[in-house]
Amino acid sequence: MAEKKRCKKKEKKKEEYYYEPNHAYFSGHLEELVIKHGGKWIVLIKGELISICEGHEITKYLALAREKYPGEVPFASPIPREDEIECIL
Repeated sequence: MAEKKRCKKKEKKKEEYYYEPNHAYFSGHLEELVIKHGGKWIVLIKGELISICEGHEITKYLALAREKYPGEVPFASPIPREDEIECIL
């Protein structure tokens, strides 16, 4: 007599979402950053604010971020001004 094959139920894959803490921080605080700090630069690492600084200070704060979190890649971005945001939208 032939053996019956047992059917295994396929497990549903959980939906996977992309989450990057630096981008989450930046996008979550964008309006506030634009209003208060438009035209400056932001440096983040692991979702932690390292600095909001002028462009000529960026190297200093990137080095500080790398020192604080060795092996991690810091996020640095210019903060747009309000008039620049209008152009983007």
